[in-house]
Amino acid sequence: MPFYLLFRSSPKRSERGTKGLHQYMHKHRKRAQINSTAPQGAVPFYPVEAPQEFDEEGKELGPDAQVWKTYVREADQVDEEIVDGWNKSMDVILIFAALFSAIPTAFVIESYKSLKPDPADASSQTLLTISQTLMLIANGSQPSSTPSASNAEAPVFQASAKDICVNVLWFLSLSLSVPVSLISMLAKEWCLEFMAGRTGPPGSQARRRQQRWDGLVKWRMKEVIVLLPSLIHVSLLLFAIGLCVFLWDVHYGVAIPVVIVTTTAAGAYFACTIVPLLYHFCPYGTVLSRAIKQFTISRSRLTQDEVQNDVIGNALHWMITNCETPRSVDVALQSLAAADEKVSPTKLEEVNAWSIIKQRVESSGVSEQSEQSRAASRLYKRALEAIPATRRRTDHLSYGIRDDTRKLEQLVLGVQSTINGLIHEVLADTRSLDPSTTSILKRCTLIGSHCLSKIRNPQNEEHLHQVNPTALAEEIVNLLEPYLTAKEGYLNEKSALCRALLASFAFVLCCNVAREPMVNSLCVGYILRLVRGYWLWRNNTSDWVSYEEITMDYFVLATLCLSISSDYSDKSNSPPATPYTSIEETFETLWAGLVKTIYSDSSALKSHATCWTHGTLYLLANPNHYDLTNYESGAIGSILRITIRKAGLPSEIDINYHTQYIKDICCNLADANGFKYAPQFLTALYILWSNSPLNERHRLTSETYILVVKCLCLADDNDMNGWDRSSAYYMLRDSPFPRCSPQLIQHLSSTDLIAHLSNLINHNDVNKRTFATAQLWLWLNMTLSELDRTNPALNALEKELLQYSDLENKLEQQEEVAEKLETKLPVLLNELRDEFNKYGDTIRSSLRGYICRVIEIMLQQRSTPLPANISDGLRDIPKDLRGVESFKNLDTNEVVTDPGIVFVPMISRHYC
Repeated sequence: MPFYLLFRSSPKRSERGTKGLHQYMHKHRKRAQINSTAPQGAVPFYPVEAPQEFDEEGKELGPDAQVWKTYVREADQVDEEIVDGWNKSMDVILIFAALFSAIPTAFVIESYKSLKPDPADASSQTLLTISQTLMLIANGSQPSSTPSASNAEAPVFQASAKDICVNVLWFLSLSLSVPVSLISMLAKEWCLEFMAGRTGPPGSQARRRQQRWDGLVKWRMKEVIVLLPSLIHVSLLLFAIGLCVFLWDVHYGVAIPVVIVTTTAAGAYFACTIVPLLYHFCPYGTVLSRAIKQFTISRSRLTQDEVQNDVIGNALHWMITNCETPRSVDVALQSLAAADEKVSPTKLEEVNAWSIIKQRVESSGVSEQSEQSRAASRLYKRALEAIPATRRRTDHLSYGIRDDTRKLEQLVLGVQSTINGLIHEVLADTRSLDPSTTSILKRCTLIGSHCLSKIRNPQNEEHLHQVNPTALAEEIVNLLEPYLTAKEGYLNEKSALCRALLASFAFVLCCNVAREPMVNSLCVGYILRLVRGYWLWRNNTSDWVSYEEITMDYFVLATLCLSISSDYSDKSNSPPATPYTSIEETFETLWAGLVKTIYSDSSALKSHATCWTHGTLYLLANPNHYDLTNYESGAIGSILRITIRKAGLPSEIDINYHTQYIKDICCNLADANGFKYAPQFLTALYILWSNSPLNERHRLTSETYILVVKCLCLADDNDMNGWDRSSAYYMLRDSPFPRCSPQLIQHLSSTDLIAHLSNLINHNDVNKRTFATAQLWLWLNMTLSELDRTNPALNALEKELLQYSDLENKLEQQEEVAEKLETKLPVLLNELRDEFNKYGDTIRSSLRGYICRVIEIMLQQRSTPLPANISDGLRDIPKDLRGVESFKNLDTNEVVTDPGIVFVPMISRHYC
């Protein structure tokens, strides 16, 4: 039986906490391979990490909680390394300062004499006077009692400017190096005091250490220690300048080389100081450049009116930021299960603590869990429930009092905290932001609290002047439009700002509709402005792939506001638990979507796929409500398809929602102006067909079939692009032919489809002419091949067919008219083929396949072999869509297999 050695890994700072266990096991694995002298049958042992311990419920932040034990252990490792680095740096400073101080001292001893009268000069003057007196006596002259002219004209001593300058520089150099030594010795004592007193209960020890750390940060002890080398640098520079001035007066030849060397060194030093300020990623730098960066960059922090006890929040923030062992970060996050108003939400938002917890809750729910994982998951869920409690003091609202809004508060504030994390990232460097952008971002941090206060009390106007959500949405759009339509590369440079603004935009729209559902039309207008700008830029640039994830997910998130105003969920079986159920689902999806965009983890979205797509699908199914153009409809459809594929979400639409979308399209087409939006409806129908919840791969319901055919008849060529028309033909090509059924004829009777097809039979466009011919033949063939002549649906169908002008209101002419259409269709197919060979567009390709299927039915009814051109056109058609077996009841999917029901014309024809 093997033994397992339990131990705690202690990662090094440079190893990101992953090499402790891995290195140990890798080393022992190698030893086991090399050591061949181990006795056979020896029991192996393996090092494993001890299982995580959990606190009692509600004591996750108690004095002896695991989080404080982990904090103390991690803090000791980090502090020891930081203090050790400071001590080593100060040791170097002390040695250099001591050695360097001796150099200017030697020069100062000589140079200071030039600042006062030289006694030798006075002695020389006295000897000169005595000499002059003796000369007069020797010449027999009487010495004058008045002072000599030389004595009277002797100037008062005054040091030269050069001497003063040299001495100032050298004395200043010496006076700088000596205090640096003193401060370095004091700093070593500060470090010793910082590391002292680390005993006692973990909770008290952690709070004491965090208070010391906060004081260290507040009083900028690190900056003081870092600036000490710069004082030595200044001292060295002053000495070098003084040396140049001193030698210049002695001899130019000696001074010039020294000046050149000093100037070059000083220039290099100042270049290393200035260049990093201009170029952020310059590898060079000095202590001065780093200090300038730190003091000039304004770190805008969101302060609160009431001072909170931030020790716990700061400690957890420090752990999440600095701990390199993943388990330590886990413990810090799990401890938030016991968070209350004493924990500062701002510090946690800066490190995206709540979004990390949300991501872990969702990702843990999709895999098999051990007991440890389940316990951790329970802590994470309780931590999310504690979000409102941490914001009570900040928002001045009593969260958690009402049962019906408790979950809504958690979701809204969770989304707000996630967005605040994005905003903190942008506001960390305000140099690139103008004041108006900064003001908008700060207002975005108040969206959630304002929304909750209005939902709980619609008459409350307390925070309206601070947020003004309606105006805020328009301001965000005005700010985003230039970024989304800017030149290539600019969007990437502003990606952090765009992410924060787009997330805030989606959030404020959902909050606005949650408060006032009637503003959804205004919200859609804002969405379309951004979609138009981005899609136009995307089509005109070659580098759009790298920016897809920055924007497209956020466009879908913005349409979530329509999920609130148009809830299609089935409430008959399970009534909503609260009046805010649909709003809660929307914010749940919004939060999951934000987690997906931040961490590229779509596991949270998989359970909210219906709500995720509902906004865009509702928009596509109701283009006349929002005056969507065909261009906008196509852009929204493409965005939806791309985001679903990128997120790996199931493409099938919920059956209830799918049914409602079809009903919406049907009602909208029945409207007087519905035909103007036929291309837009085709885009919606293609997406609904591609993502149908029906199990069969090829399936159009009778209602959808009628809608597709009608849209193709009504759509104006000027309003449709090739993709829209081609998609519609693909739907018909890859779907069964309809069999006469009550549902189909009922939908046919509610439209003037036969009349529209009759009008297109002589259209100038060969595509429409060919399509109308095939459709009319199918409807005529449906009546002629029906065995049950008493079927009420058959009578209704024949009544509708009388709208076809060639029948001349005579049903007995059906066979004759069908034969004419049968003769005409192959000729039209040849025209279609000629144009396809000439232009090669996808419209004629998809329509050609559909027409070939119709002609195959004609030939099969006559037992005539397929010509080569027809076989070639059927090359990509599945077998279940070939021949008579492709006739199905579109609502029951019943296959027509009885060959006796098909119509066999009287006259045989050849197709080529």
